[in-house]
Amino acid sequence: MTATDKRHQEVVKKIKLIMRDVSKDIITEKTMPVLDVPKVGYDNTVWSDAKRMLTIGIKTVQVSPDSTKKIPTFAQYIVMASAIRRLLDEEMESTIRGMYYATLSTVGDEKNKQKFWNSQENSDDAIKAVELLTGIPREEFSVTSKPKGMVSGPIMLRVGGDLIDCNLGSKATSQLIPTNIRDVEIVNVKADFVMVVEKDTVLNNIRKSGFIQKYNAILLTGSGEPDRATRMMVKTLNEEWKKPVVIFADADPWGLGIALRYKIGSESLSYDSDRLVTPDAKVLGMLFSDIYEYNIPEVARLTASDEDINRANDMKKKPWLQDKQWQKELNLFLQRKEKCELDAFFKHGFKYLAETYLPQKLREANMI
Repeated sequence: MTATDKRHQEVVKKIKLIMRDVSKDIITEKTMPVLDVPKVGYDNTVWSDAKRMLTIGIKTVQVSPDSTKKIPTFAQYIVMASAIRRLLDEEMESTIRGMYYATLSTVGDEKNKQKFWNSQENSDDAIKAVELLTGIPREEFSVTSKPKGMVSGPIMLRVGGDLIDCNLGSKATSQLIPTNIRDVEIVNVKADFVMVVEKDTVLNNIRKSGFIQKYNAILLTGSGEPDRATRMMVKTLNEEWKKPVVIFADADPWGLGIALRYKIGSESLSYDSDRLVTPDAKVLGMLFSDIYEYNIPEVARLTASDEDINRANDMKKKPWLQDKQWQKELNLFLQRKEKCELDAFFKHGFKYLAETYLPQKLREANMI
């Protein structure tokens, strides 16, 4: 039996246990079934000094069909668990969007007919609930999302049996990172370090400048909010391949939040931090102070919105963001109420970002 087959059986077994416990409560015990789902969110997110990342706490939410208000959620979790088991039995793969459609139906009689899901968000929550109930990430269910991450540089991947040299044509193109990271094997890495940037447009500019060849770097992006596969690849390159990781994002509260997803994790995925977080990664920019230290012209700066300011104030209160550096940067943002994109460096010239700003930041961090 292959490792994949063993894992498949383990996943199916855990889903069967959920169904068995529900059936036992109803048929044998004559009691109302209850699903104890670990709670996800700020009030059950805990900072671990030992791991240097966000982790999930011990709080749970009891989901039971003991009231008309709770019945839909309970039913949705059970239906999704059943659909995931069917997906595994058929040895197929689906996106989270596909799972939404696979389980979409109507409930109620002709007079009170309504859709089983109010939106895909409900379906996604049900998938997450099955992850939490089984302790198994959705990739092990063969449930993935649309690929977002891209990689370019001296790294060789094996994807579905095919070898992909991400350094071939690295000045012209990047390789999409498959979202089912189980299908990806890192075969060889010859880079000195890994640089993660927030957006694909910035990666394209850096790549075309010859940055990869000059500094022997791997470039990665999650194209905004990073997907799990991109975060897992960053972690693997750092911890298994021993490559230092640096991160650059836009100088706004959302960009800083994205950068910190890689380094400390997030509240929404605190239960999966061990697979996704790279504590040794260094967030080097774009800091709010860089706007002024690198003389970004006023015309290229953006005025902070009320939403930006609220986000920054919220970040300042987080127990895990009390480090002096982040407090100083957030205070500067709230004082000046200005933000900036990495692309704003193009105001100094299209090569300034890759040839001046990034190398200077990397030298200050003793990376080059």
